[in-house]
Amino acid sequence: RRASLLKDDILQPQPQRISVSHAPDVLPDSVTKFLATSLDMSSDAVDNLWYIVKDLVWELPMSAETSAEDEVAFKLHGYELGLVGRTLYPPVKTCINHDCTAWQHGTLLKKEEQRRIVIFTHSKGAKPAWTVHLKCRECNTNYQFNYSVKDQLRTYYSSIPQHIQVSDHQFVELNLAMHWMDLM
Repeated sequence: RRASLLKDDILQPQPQRISVSHAPDVLPDSVTKFLATSLDMSSDAVDNLWYIVKDLVWELPMSAETSAEDEVAFKLHGYELGLVGRTLYPPVKTCINHDCTAWQHGTLLKKEEQRRIVIFTHSKGAKPAWTVHLKCRECNTNYQFNYSVKDQLRTYYSSIPQHIQVSDHQFVELNLAMHWMDLM
């Protein structure tokens, strides 16, 4: 379950040509260390388990909410490794500009920028988190959590996200926004 929550963190340090639809063979060191310390296992045991269950983990949906047990694990063991449990990545992992050579080759977006944010939630109040912007090296499209920017033109993704960006460093959980609408 914890590895499933970290799919984007597992995928980001992988080589550009890796497929997003299959689990990578190797976990990043930070993820291995986090899983080992939070589950009280050796790093070798985590690597062996990953080899066995990686495909199952990759098929699990990423939960919008982390369990209380997982949140405690991220607080105790994740921060020193740069894993906070809630990092908002763009919904796309490859460039979606059909004119781009990166889209034609299906290469992963690798140029990233991280930013500290606050997520306002309905049930847990304000929570610290991170957001990651991914930039295509070929066409310079900047993919953010809610939208992409190409030549100063902002294009929102077609689906409604679980977190809505309201300023550069602040996001509101969709449930909270819907609650505000109900109150109005």
